[in-house]
Amino acid sequence: MSCPVCQSLEHSFDVAKNGYDIHFCSKCTVRFVHPFPSAEELTEFYNNYHKSKQYKDKIDSKIRRAKKRISSLGVRGKIKFLDVGCNLGFATEAGRKLGYEALGIDIDNIAIEQAKKNFPECEFQCLSSDEIAAQGNKFDVIYCSEVLEHLSNPLSFLKDLHSMMHSKSILLLTTPDNGHYTLPNDIKKLVEWTGFRPPEHLIYFNRKSLIQIFKSAGFSKVKHCLNLKPSSKVIASI
Repeated sequence: MSCPVCQSLEHSFDVAKNGYDIHFCSKCTVRFVHPFPSAEELTEFYNNYHKSKQYKDKIDSKIRRAKKRISSLGVRGKIKFLDVGCNLGFATEAGRKLGYEALGIDIDNIAIEQAKKNFPECEFQCLSSDEIAAQGNKFDVIYCSEVLEHLSNPLSFLKDLHSMMHSKSILLLTTPDNGHYTLPNDIKKLVEWTGFRPPEHLIYFNRKSLIQIFKSAGFSKVKHCLNLKPSSKVIASI
């Protein structure tokens, strides 16, 4: 199995947690579960995702936070907005409140049905990134929060998002940052961080590996924003 970010074979065992081995790539410095769980295991895990109840209990604050993030992009007008990995639809609703034509997609059918009930003025579809990309539609703003770390093929996923963008589109993506200055460098201590939770999180990015995978996916402009918490926020365009 090659590194999911740079395709290198220069990786080796780093640490174990929850019965899963985590490897470190010496070339791009990403960490990842090795080997990945099967597609069937992951599908079973994300159907009726265990965090949906927790998210539902924070519905108002989740909408406010997403709205603040999206507003910071400064995009106005008749905007086609896509929330990828929308879960219960909080960011999709935030986009709608900003006046956007808002679509949310997720592979969790139960979450999508709940999102439709919660926010009937938004559009929701149970689709994967490659399925929505195959439709050939372009979006002005794509929002993707806390999704990339869950994927076994993040490069293919980012290429899907790239294909749905035009020259003026903006992608806002967040993912945990395992290289954040607030976290310990010692892997024996770092692995105790709540962001390390296989098989839920399969890939553990730092700034270097995250920028590299965006570049590999074809993005020409990639801005890594300052964040006081151990999370990366990237604003990218093609």
